[in-house]
Amino acid sequence: GPARGVTDTSVKLGVAATDPAALKALGVPSEGPASKDLYTAWVAAQNKRGGVQGRQVELAFRPFLPTGPAEAQAACVELSEDKKVFLAIGILTGDTPLCFTETHNTPYLGQWGQSAERDRRSKAPFVALEMADDRQRAAAVEALIDQKLLTGKKVALYWEAQDAAVTKNTVKPLLDAAGIEVVVQTPLDDYGKDQAAGDQALDTLVQKIRSSGADTILNTSNFSNLMIALQRADWLPGQVYATSAQALSPAVAKTTGIKPATMEKVTVAAPYIPTKDELAADPAVKTCVDEYNAGGVGEKFDMAAASREALSSVANSCAAFRLFVQATDAAGRDLNAASWQRGAESLSKLQLPGMPLASLAAGKHSAGDAVGVYRWDAAQNQMVPAGPPISATK
Repeated sequence: GPARGVTDTSVKLGVAATDPAALKALGVPSEGPASKDLYTAWVAAQNKRGGVQGRQVELAFRPFLPTGPAEAQAACVELSEDKKVFLAIGILTGDTPLCFTETHNTPYLGQWGQSAERDRRSKAPFVALEMADDRQRAAAVEALIDQKLLTGKKVALYWEAQDAAVTKNTVKPLLDAAGIEVVVQTPLDDYGKDQAAGDQALDTLVQKIRSSGADTILNTSNFSNLMIALQRADWLPGQVYATSAQALSPAVAKTTGIKPATMEKVTVAAPYIPTKDELAADPAVKTCVDEYNAGGVGEKFDMAAASREALSSVANSCAAFRLFVQATDAAGRDLNAASWQRGAESLSKLQLPGMPLASLAAGKHSAGDAVGVYRWDAAQNQMVPAGPPISATK
């Protein structure tokens, strides 16, 4: 029979997203339109154009804060079982999207969170905008090697438990093949919720790096833990190379207490985030904003006055909605999980707002293909791209 959430005349889209107001209430600096208002306007504009394959899109919005597994589970159950959506767009973290794709057979389109392991466990399609975790680490390290940034350096290689596989199977062989000298490897074990034990182990690793004679650290995991440990030790090597997009977020540095003087020693290779100027010049982003402003819900959004973060967030949500429409259209009239995945894979090169390079294919279910190398700009007090986006698809 027909897929859940699909009738002859309609397709039900679930969205689990956070509103800036909810983040503000938690003390996270945040601005821009409410997510529900954005999706409401974009759905209305799409339906005016005739919907998708003759079906009108019905929106089921679930306000969501990524506070942990319980909240993610609740959002997943509500959208899958109560609202009976065909597909969910979301910002769930870690393994929590598997509630949709493994447990409930609900196709899921994430703004991030793809990995080879999650792809393998999913029974329904799991597609993400941001480059998959394992591809991110590999592409970032390739960019650093290509730019000769690690040549002649004495490198300490640091990773946390969740990135052990990609570090050992992909990153280390890349470094070896390029003739990069790794003088010490310092993996941090998983201490779960025992913060004190984790910090103590990290302090020991920092001492180990220090006494190894390393002049450079390559971190293939989370950004802030290691940086705070280096501050605790009051020691920094000549250069720290980070491969986590967390390092690009002014909010992360602020909330974790990483000092600007520490950031000056950091170079980041991570998925490319367009600058404010690039976003403002992207016609697809302008269309997203125009459709929202014409929708008559929520306060008008002034692109020119908006911060890069706010504009980037709008572009990202819009890219998720556009990808849903493009894949659903490519799936044809007979819409179900399998035809949607075939439709998504058939799109190959993607044109999405705020994403300079993106593609999907059979076996490639994360869209982003652009990496950037970033350095600290003291005047702007943030990381800025040191050059144009680099393609991660060789």
